Amino acid sequence: MIVDVHTHAWDCASHIDPSFLHDLQNVHPGARIDISVEFDTYRKDMEPCDRAICFGLRGLMSGLRVPNEFLAHFVARAPEKLIGFMSLDPNEPGWKDDFERSLQDLRLHGVKLGPIYAGFNPTDPKLDWLYANCVKHNLPVLFHVGTSFVRLGPLAWSRPVLIDAVASRFVDLKIVIAHLGHPWEGEAIAVIRKHPNVYADVSALYGRPWQFYNSMVLAQEYGVLHKLLFGSDYPFTTPAGSLDGLRAINRFTRGTDLPCVSLPAIEEIIHRDAIHLLWGEPV
Repeated sequence: MIVDVHTHAWDCASHIDPSFLHDLQNVHPGARIDISVEFDTYRKDMEPCDRAICFGLRGLMSGLRVPNEFLAHFVARAPEKLIGFMSLDPNEPGWKDDFERSLQDLRLHGVKLGPIYAGFNPTDPKLDWLYANCVKHNLPVLFHVGTSFVRLGPLAWSRPVLIDAVASRFVDLKIVIAHLGHPWEGEAIAVIRKHPNVYADVSALYGRPWQFYNSMVLAQEYGVLHKLLFGSDYPFTTPAGSLDGLRAINRFTRGTDLPCVSLPAIEEIIHRDAIHLLWGEPV
């Protein structure tokens, strides 16, 4: 089974402010950047995967306003394939009501949080209510961890080491650190090694192949390749491109004494049953 644990859905015109798109374009000067998501194209691009976790993103500070109702309707078009996560901005009035509605009425199966996009510290005690309810209802939490192109995003609240404090307080909470915490992959590796219920995905990393290779070598040396989950970060990348990037991880080692990342371990990452790890039961 191939599970893409990191895909997005939104309507750019309605859900994303021009300021966010402007910041994205600024880090890709001269390139035509299109992060629109159309269901039919999304479904076709997900063909390499058996299942996909899908979410929007809420971070009003950064101009991200994807309603959880939209996401629920999106995944309902392919319920055999897609697993919907709610996204919450804890600085937004009524976010607790949004959680309850997304859980009880929309039947979403997890939570996506973006501290760098919404501007909050993931260790803030006001979030303990959320984490406790996620444990109670068996909802995994996927954090955007690491850097971002958003100019106003606070990097200090996007460090992987902050997840250590959350996982220490809520030992039964299933957590996924997105993007292996780039560019602080070493911190992320330390956290996932320490906590049995904390994992990391490798989404959107193959575009920086030298950094990706070094990160995977470090994960291998620390013995945590089994804690890594496959993800694409669609529409910023695709599952097909991510699979190719993973399988080409050792391109730099040809004709050198550089260490290789275990190719059987790479295939295990690709085929890892993230559903069993995150829920312990079918969803």
